[in-house]
Amino acid sequence: MKSNVEIVRDVLEQVVNQKRIDAWDEYFSREYVARGAPYVGMGFSRESTGEHHIIYAVVPGSPADGKLEVGDELLWVEDEWQRWATYEDIPEGIRSHRGDTLMLGVRRRNQTLECEVVRGLVRGFDTDNDRAKSEMLDFMTKEIPDLSVDVKLTLADGDMVVCLMEYRGTHAHFKREATWREAWFVRLSEGKIVESWPLPDVDAYCRQLGYRITPPSL
Repeated sequence: MKSNVEIVRDVLEQVVNQKRIDAWDEYFSREYVARGAPYVGMGFSRESTGEHHIIYAVVPGSPADGKLEVGDELLWVEDEWQRWATYEDIPEGIRSHRGDTLMLGVRRRNQTLECEVVRGLVRGFDTDNDRAKSEMLDFMTKEIPDLSVDVKLTLADGDMVVCLMEYRGTHAHFKREATWREAWFVRLSEGKIVESWPLPDVDAYCRQLGYRITPPSL
């Protein structure tokens, strides 16, 4: 029987390096959950369809909980100084509004509603097994099609394994190569991964692709 460290190393080799997304279910429990890091924010995520911004997730207990619902369409966002009301401008308003309070106009079924959301502590977005698998498939086939991973360090304690990884690959759109590290904390049960806490170095990844961190508009 393989050790927990061997299982974690195997999943990275098979799924990432060998591009065997079909091997996912051999290593991950159907109840697998990836735990998101806490942050100060609103606690909702949106999907952009090309014509509409649709709320697809609201974190329980977050500032948006009880105010926004999955399926709501964002019509406009507004802070104390400015309103963003076009499809192109709404993402900028969410990203760069000033202050902690944001007014949101949403369409919910046949109603147009207005709600106020104040930034606060969000425990993070949890990602279930199906979504984690789908996101990984997209990342290593569409975003970084030559993605590879090198395991630099593993430590184990009981049912827990922590793994220091180094990713490398070329972004399909920006045509830029990047390398970045991630610490992956994993809990296993009966030979399968049931829970994880990924901590990728997003800043290093984005900077190498050419992204810039800019302050909110004043």
